[in-house]
Amino acid sequence: MKKRLLSLALTLAVLLLMAPMAFAADYTFTDRHGKERTVKDGEYSFATRVVEFTHGDPWTSIQKNQDPSVTLGQPDYKGESSGADLCLGAGGVLVLEFNVSIVDGEGEDIYVFEVGPDAEATKVEVSSDLKTWYEVGTAKGKTTGLDLNGKVPEDGRFRYVRLTDLREHPDSSWPGADIDAVLALNSKPVTSTWAESEIDRAKEYGLIPEILEGAVMTEPITRLEFAAVSVKTYEKLSGTTALPATVNPFTDCSDPEMLKAYNLNVAVGVAPDTFAPNKLLNREQAATMLTRVFKRATMPGWSYEGDAQYPLQFTQPARFADDALISDWARESVYFMAANQIINGMGENKFAPSNTTTAQEANHYANATREQALAIAVRMVENLK
Repeated sequence: MKKRLLSLALTLAVLLLMAPMAFAADYTFTDRHGKERTVKDGEYSFATRVVEFTHGDPWTSIQKNQDPSVTLGQPDYKGESSGADLCLGAGGVLVLEFNVSIVDGEGEDIYVFEVGPDAEATKVEVSSDLKTWYEVGTAKGKTTGLDLNGKVPEDGRFRYVRLTDLREHPDSSWPGADIDAVLALNSKPVTSTWAESEIDRAKEYGLIPEILEGAVMTEPITRLEFAAVSVKTYEKLSGTTALPATVNPFTDCSDPEMLKAYNLNVAVGVAPDTFAPNKLLNREQAATMLTRVFKRATMPGWSYEGDAQYPLQFTQPARFADDALISDWARESVYFMAANQIINGMGENKFAPSNTTTAQEANHYANATREQALAIAVRMVENLK
């Protein structure tokens, strides 16, 4: 087994260079100077939620310009008749949340789309926690880019942007800046601090499937999302492209990535005709599915039905304190992953294989998160040597 793992490790360096990368669609727009600009992976780089809006005084009486939700997503202002912008009012404040973390990259990092006949300025600030704010400059009317460099802590990641109108043109029909959209020019996925490096490497290795592009990585992962991660991991380990099953036995899901995972024998249904794509995945299920990925990629002839004929050879690590809660069908996979430092415990030497109480289920105690799933995939690529 050690020789097989070593051989796999020697081929990984080549595979990492050969495999295609997974990226979201780029976004192209024309800036205030009439220059066309393209933001890599920009499809998901716009604000997704209004955290807070306090209109200024005076404020517009035109109702169609009073809705803060029009600032979400891509800019769509097409003139005064469209109404697709928010009037802040003199001194108004708008706080927006992103599903990506804004970072200091090359050139400008944030772009504010301010529209309308008057060029009205706003103070722009960023935050990672809605408590500590860093002023990054002034959006001086119309579309304006701002650079975080030298204005925020090094390697900072910011999910929130606050715009405060600077009280220019308070006597117009639309007093205050008119905001159409805000774009993160340089961004990374939203992750926990511990996962930042591994998620960056998952992006580099092409392990992030399209279904998780623009997703908040700290949230629990579904069976369908994990199936897609499993497919990417298999393709990375094997150097081959997975093909979808030609016959779909499931009545509740027809996603191509699920059909690929099913065809690989990596993902199976919860019933003969049910895949349950939106059901959350627990940690022992994650360990088992990715162990199947490893076997499929490295053990010729392996299949789900014949799995018992392909035992794993590894040094058994110390048992987890909650070993009795690990399902029999998952135990070998859990300890194989632990032995190779691919899936670690959750503290107090517990693995947290599955939710056993209503409270655990409500708190997602044993549910694998998106960032955990991708970290597992990265460690499979890097640690099995």
